[in-house]
Amino acid sequence: MDFEIKIIKFLQSGRSQFFDVSFQMISAIGSVIGVVALVLFFLKFKAKMSFWFLLTYGFVFLTINTIKLLVSRARPFAVCDDIQNIGDSVTDFSFPSGHAACATAIAIFMAYFLFSKFKTTSMRVCVGLSCALYVGLVCLSRMYLGKHFLTDVLAGVAISAVICIAGIMFMRYCAKKKETKNEIKNGN
Repeated sequence: MDFEIKIIKFLQSGRSQFFDVSFQMISAIGSVIGVVALVLFFLKFKAKMSFWFLLTYGFVFLTINTIKLLVSRARPFAVCDDIQNIGDSVTDFSFPSGHAACATAIAIFMAYFLFSKFKTTSMRVCVGLSCALYVGLVCLSRMYLGKHFLTDVLAGVAISAVICIAGIMFMRYCAKKKETKNEIKNGN
């Protein structure tokens, strides 16, 4: 944990009003604001995706919060007096990061949607890099703000990625099953 404290101290050593505000805004986009924005986006362009995203994100949310209660890891600012709690106050536990998990879910579902729209490798690389940058910035913001250790954000990303990939696989399975059922019904 000493290494993780050093990372946060290093990030906060460059603290400024600009970074405080910027990272708080980035952090907010990796939470409920991002979920609502993505659901509204999907409702406009692909309504069924909203259902699958919310269902999958519900599993992510429950898993993350269950693990938080089981592990009960204190926040960095509560462990080390040299680490400041920047922005909103938080009272729950640190491990794993819910914001990192949320940002990962948003990024994976957005990438999945955009991959279906963009067929060229260069566009898919741009989408992948943009989504990875978004998740990385949210994770960085959570450490800069003194809310999470590195292992918290990495665990949030990993847990969310596994659940989201399983959710997308299940969504595709259900779509294929429905398609097969319709073909049988129509005599094809």
